[in-house]
Amino acid sequence: MYPELKIFIILTVFVFSNGLFAQETDHQNEHNHTYNYHKLTGMLGYAFIDNSFSNQSNDILIVPAIGLNYDYIFKSGWGLGVHSDMLLQQFKAESHGNKTEIIRENPIALLGLLLFKPNHSWTLSVGYGTEFEKHENLQLLRVGLEYGMELPKNWELGFSLEFDYKPNAYNSLLFGINFVKLFSQKSK
Repeated sequence: MYPELKIFIILTVFVFSNGLFAQETDHQNEHNHTYNYHKLTGMLGYAFIDNSFSNQSNDILIVPAIGLNYDYIFKSGWGLGVHSDMLLQQFKAESHGNKTEIIRENPIALLGLLLFKPNHSWTLSVGYGTEFEKHENLQLLRVGLEYGMELPKNWELGFSLEFDYKPNAYNSLLFGINFVKLFSQKSK
């Protein structure tokens, strides 16, 4: 199993087990899921790319990334999103299947996601999309976890951790700092 996936699974289990034993009242959760709202997110972060598929390399590449996301959250806590991010560097990585080297130059990922907000702060996501790049486009699956802290005037500061699995190429773990604007949200 990939080390990034292990870290993500451990963090996910921690988040949900922590929520099970929390002493919060349900008032806050009910208040935040009584209406639908939109989220627009700008992300700055780093992608950690596993580049150790063969015995000749055991590197992890660290590549800067930016992203722009749109989410629509329903009253039930479920939501849909369109997420995009771009890696801001040219790099070489290895493909899974034939262990050949591939060149990636500022790839842009575009994904559709299903979201779930179990409470006001946490969001889980899973989705499918394509990473576009001039040499070769790659299909990818994404699993993500986001934590948001409420700020005044319907803003949030968030932190995200997303694991991208590309069946025919490299995997990556993206850590981001998110600046979120909420729309159509009732004031408290």
